[in-house]
Amino acid sequence: MKVQYSYLKNFLKTNLSQLKLADIFTQVGFECEIEGSLIEFDITPNRGDALSLRGLEREFLAYQSKKPFKNLKIFSIDSQMNKSIINKVDDAGCGNYHLLLIKDLRKIKQLDSKKRNFLINAGVPLIHPLVDLGNYVMFEMGAPMHVFDLEKLSLPINVVFPSSNKTSLRVIGGDIKDIQSSSLTIQDQSGIQAIAGIIGAEESSVSQETKNIAVEAAFFKPNKIVNQARKYGLATDASHRFERGVDPEIQKLAIERYLLLLSEIAEYGASELYAAQTKATSKKKVKLNIEGFNKFSGINLKPNQVTKILKSLGFNLTSKDTSNLLFDIPSHRFDISLEEDLYEELLRCYGYDNIPISKPKSGPILVSKPKTALADLRAAFVYSGFKELMHMPFVSIKSFESLNSNSWTPAQLINPINEHEPLLRGSLFKSLFSAVNTNVKKGHSAIKAFEVGNVFFKSKSSFKQELHLSGIIHHHEAPTSWSNRKFSYDFYSLKGEILRLLKTAGVQDIQFKQTASCIPFNKNALEIFEGKTKIGIFGEVDLALTEKLIKKSALGFEIYPEKILFHTKQNKMKSTSKFPLSAKDMNVIVNKSHTYSEIENTLTKGKIRHLSSFNLVNTYEGKDIDAGAISMTLRFIFQSKTKSLTDSEINDSMKKAFQLLERGLKVKIRS
Repeated sequence: MKVQYSYLKNFLKTNLSQLKLADIFTQVGFECEIEGSLIEFDITPNRGDALSLRGLEREFLAYQSKKPFKNLKIFSIDSQMNKSIINKVDDAGCGNYHLLLIKDLRKIKQLDSKKRNFLINAGVPLIHPLVDLGNYVMFEMGAPMHVFDLEKLSLPINVVFPSSNKTSLRVIGGDIKDIQSSSLTIQDQSGIQAIAGIIGAEESSVSQETKNIAVEAAFFKPNKIVNQARKYGLATDASHRFERGVDPEIQKLAIERYLLLLSEIAEYGASELYAAQTKATSKKKVKLNIEGFNKFSGINLKPNQVTKILKSLGFNLTSKDTSNLLFDIPSHRFDISLEEDLYEELLRCYGYDNIPISKPKSGPILVSKPKTALADLRAAFVYSGFKELMHMPFVSIKSFESLNSNSWTPAQLINPINEHEPLLRGSLFKSLFSAVNTNVKKGHSAIKAFEVGNVFFKSKSSFKQELHLSGIIHHHEAPTSWSNRKFSYDFYSLKGEILRLLKTAGVQDIQFKQTASCIPFNKNALEIFEGKTKIGIFGEVDLALTEKLIKKSALGFEIYPEKILFHTKQNKMKSTSKFPLSAKDMNVIVNKSHTYSEIENTLTKGKIRHLSSFNLVNTYEGKDIDAGAISMTLRFIFQSKTKSLTDSEINDSMKKAFQLLERGLKVKIRS
């Protein structure tokens, strides 16, 4: 927002230099840039209340520790309700709607030169004195206004959403726009007369012949205006403010200010104000602990100092005790909801430069074990050929429901960046599926990728977030050449890779257990456990859940780093034995109800002497093997660090291995 320095100086009643004034506003959080005689304010999206002279004045006086500003002069007028003037207001999109009817306008003249120059310097073209006055009040008070030619309206007014997408509208300037059903509109009996909060229709716009006008001031809800202007390619000063939030209690005051200033440029006859208000919203309240603030900030403010600063910003103290203050949040501050928000307000007005500098306490910089373990885990996946991806955490309602259990309640954004993605993700797989789809379309079908990020959901009364590491493997094959055969990545390849990667990252006692179908996997999936703690899951992706983003088979996995990072064991170097190793095979018949994981656990816990490692080398089903059983060939590797093993020592260890399996799993030796 650009403001002429001389005009701002007079409005604030200060003699500060342009540079000093810009510095003060930068201190309170609005970065300023000086352009000749102008100051350009960079107002952050959460501070729509500062997009006006009155908003800047409030911040300036609070920083200067001066009394709150006084109200501007107005022409007081009572409002009334009349269904023949304002018939219906949809409370989903509009909080209140005011319409000022002014008749018999005459001797209309231009705004004074100071106001005209103010608008020109702010980048607002001069159109018509009645419209220019509405624009000036918007910049002065922060309440967007629209002026209709009353004779071109067929009252009553309805503030509603269109019933279909088939309506078109010629807007001011002559462009024709196809109005979507998601856009709030201002309609009279003949049709749409404005896209609410954005622009009016050319048909009902003010002209040089206008004698009677209807001046609109309303509170359109930000979530119904955001992104609407972009859809139509109509970024206006009004939409810029409505998207960021306009004070829902300032509309009548703005109308009364317009009426007063109108008397300076025109004569008129009767004026009537009509209003329609939907359900009133209760004021937000936020508690502030003074001791907590002082500890957080490093300064020492007294309760009366805290109250004075916040009161100057419009926060009213409603109750207090020895250490806690309870404040009503003013209607114009959409961005305040937490105690920490009040901390920021106090620090802005106290002055960041006034906070005493404290020397950091010296000492060794320690990197937490979980942080290094997560870095190791990421590195392990990258070294294995996986590409790490990063995506925004926003998803559509459909995506959340398709990839999350019904027991998970989504975390919904109050003010989403994209209205089609109003939720925070509950899974990383949607973005992974989209990445696969994008790469396949570009001819890259072989993909190994993973992503690390938080997922969000509501648990009981609070929101929670969990760190997930999810990955996908799609149509991946080892590169072929004259010296190696074609190799396709399958379920067992993924199992082996996950086992190796987790062990590389220091995870011990890894077990796999069968599971029922678990989103987004089909029935061919295994849960991963470390001891009794579930740390992940992997398996074949259920293509029915990918929203047709993946058309060929794919493998996926999901690991929960927070459940393993606090107790992973540090990998240690150990010397190799200089003595020879010996390999022995054992053929056993096992009931199919037992898994190889059970065999692993039984042998590992048995602490067999001199056993270095073992693995499954072959399975057999068929002749001589009973139904419901399977033959497994287990290979045992024995080695000592102190001597060469004798046949007798190896046979004793093999005997113990069989006894453990026989006792625990009822296995039999296959002759």
